[in-house]
Amino acid sequence: MAAKMGGVSEGDDVLARWSDGLLYLGNVKRVDGVKQCCLVRFEDNSEFWVLRKDIHSFSVGVEEVCCVCDAPPLKEPLINCLKCRHGYHPECHTPSIEPEADSNSWICRQCVFAVATKRGGAIKRGRFARLMQIMKLRLPYQLSSLDWDPQHLTNQQQCYCYCAGPGEWNLKMLQCGSCGQWFHEACTQCLTKPLLYGDRFYEFQCSVCASGPETIQRLPMSWVDLAHLVLYHLSLCCKRKYFDFDHEIMSFANENWDSLLLGSLSDTPRQDRCHNLLNALNSNKDRFVSGKEIKKKKCLFGLQVRAPPPLTSDSSPLITDPPINITQRRRSDFAHSWHSLNQLYLECFSNSLEGVPTYAEHLLAAFPSLCRSNSSHTISIGLRSGDCGVQVI
Repeated sequence: MAAKMGGVSEGDDVLARWSDGLLYLGNVKRVDGVKQCCLVRFEDNSEFWVLRKDIHSFSVGVEEVCCVCDAPPLKEPLINCLKCRHGYHPECHTPSIEPEADSNSWICRQCVFAVATKRGGAIKRGRFARLMQIMKLRLPYQLSSLDWDPQHLTNQQQCYCYCAGPGEWNLKMLQCGSCGQWFHEACTQCLTKPLLYGDRFYEFQCSVCASGPETIQRLPMSWVDLAHLVLYHLSLCCKRKYFDFDHEIMSFANENWDSLLLGSLSDTPRQDRCHNLLNALNSNKDRFVSGKEIKKKKCLFGLQVRAPPPLTSDSSPLITDPPINITQRRRSDFAHSWHSLNQLYLECFSNSLEGVPTYAEHLLAAFPSLCRSNSSHTISIGLRSGDCGVQVI
């Protein structure tokens, strides 16, 4: 008999929410009722443990029970979603289902988000956009119950955004300036351009705190910020540390100039951009390293520490978590913690600290686990539907 947990059984086809806020099709291979997670095999044959809260099943049980509390109907019958056919007690759904809701056309929160969330930002027009905006006025969890790290970047429950899914703060997420919660790019409806990895140069307020549509404002950026952001984004996309200035760094900046929303820098003539960016890279050795310094081509540049650019409001040059010691973690650990993209992407230094400039020294002093010798772990990175999947070997 197949193992079962909360309406999910081995062999079921499911939708699993990933750290980008999007849902991916997979099949349940194993169920762990103790840890409340399932081993899911995705369409590219990669397998990951996914928390039960982030799994949405297609199957509807024979017994008529609420899909949230697993209890049968009370005084009134359950309200069934038009799309997934799952039943809800009116008070179990977030927000509560109004008494006048049409049971023949009502759509649940999960299905609204499944349709409305998109890369680059959720849809802004049409019925599902309007329904999503209504759903976003309340979170489906208690924000005060989450256990955060000291920097308020990650929580133990792996619960973020309006969707309550997992997330990685440095991978296309916005932090609300009022409540401090992080929100997926895919779940927000306020962006005019897609986010770059590590881009926190926004003043954002979520729909819950705004009691209505989200508000967002681009923060000013310097040439140093731009150079840092481009290098960080390229390093995550290309899985490399060093990039050619003319053919990669400058080319990327010029091709995406309008999308970068650079404020006062936007009007810089094309012929002046090269000089300003090159000067930023050469004049800030605490952040950047050139190929010349490591006996490579002088046209190559990389980051001293692969981390997002700091905000001027930060109390330290970097807000980040120390990386997990991967070699001591087991495959059976919860998904989205043992393969944390943020922690894996922060490269460990294998060299001594001698000669490392002030910026990197500050980081390594604050987070000594960034500095390791003879690092033995191997990271296999693959793509699933255009997104990064990381597996520890």
